Amino acid sequence: MQISERFRAQVRDRVLPSAPTVEAAALGRWIAERADGTVAGVVFFGSRKHRAAPQPTSAYDLFVITRGYLPFYRAVRRAGLTHRGPRLMAALNHALAPNQLSIRADAGQSRMQAKCAVITLDGLRQETSRRRHDHFIAGRLFQPAEVVHAADAATGGAIADCLVNAHALTYEWARPWLPAVFDVSAYGRALLRISFGREIRPEPGARADALWEAQRDYLCAVYAILLEDLAAAGELERRDEGYVMARPPSLGERLRSDVYFRWSLVRATARWAKHTVTFEGWLEFLLGKARRHSSEEIVLTTRERRMPLIFLWPRLFRYLRQKDK
Repeated sequence: MQISERFRAQVRDRVLPSAPTVEAAALGRWIAERADGTVAGVVFFGSRKHRAAPQPTSAYDLFVITRGYLPFYRAVRRAGLTHRGPRLMAALNHALAPNQLSIRADAGQSRMQAKCAVITLDGLRQETSRRRHDHFIAGRLFQPAEVVHAADAATGGAIADCLVNAHALTYEWARPWLPAVFDVSAYGRALLRISFGREIRPEPGARADALWEAQRDYLCAVYAILLEDLAAAGELERRDEGYVMARPPSLGERLRSDVYFRWSLVRATARWAKHTVTFEGWLEFLLGKARRHSSEEIVLTTRERRMPLIFLWPRLFRYLRQKDK
């Protein structure tokens, strides 16, 4: 579908605000300064952005868009932001982007933690297009996000265009799983439900409902225009109660979509293993996240803490089975 100028303007106005979120912008600048010119831009997203009950200890979720992996990791290693070898980190980023990097920063008036997903601008363009490898980036950037730092106006615009594309792609990957009749509210709910239902996440399944409540105004404003554009293009037909698809999804389309999400799950599982290398302090971070969402105290045994990659699996599988009960 051709992206209309009205839709593009609606998304760009929101992802390129005239006054970016102060704390996230300060954090983005702080990281960029220490990365010594290797950062093209920073995108703020996640619970602190859409304010779906973030905790005081919640990290800032950032996409850090780099000019090149090896120069970036060399710079942040020199700045003391990571202790991992630059060549190893760059190789892992090339093999399965993005890497997750934990950075603690003294930015502004307080000490903040950033959970940084590192990718190049070319990689971001690919992962917000039909040539994407999986759902990881597209599944995050169809939600509220903003460019809080850019090396220059042209780069900021290029990053914003990637976010526009991520929003426009939603109809393609959601089509086989949409209800028979839907309005913009049902469409927004479906996007969150589909994305969360196809990932391994420490949050309970009800998290999609909490996100909808937090994002309702944003999702309705943006996707109302997308649905109108799809109707104008003949993809949707208007009904009194909402929209129906002019072309119902075929069996082949459903199968391809199922393969896409299953392959995304395989790659997401591989990323969890990769995080143990790239994300320093990953065990405490994961435990903190699980505690916040389960409201239970989780205490590891000495053996689990000493060798988590061997002995933590039974507890992990038990937690994933029980988190939605």
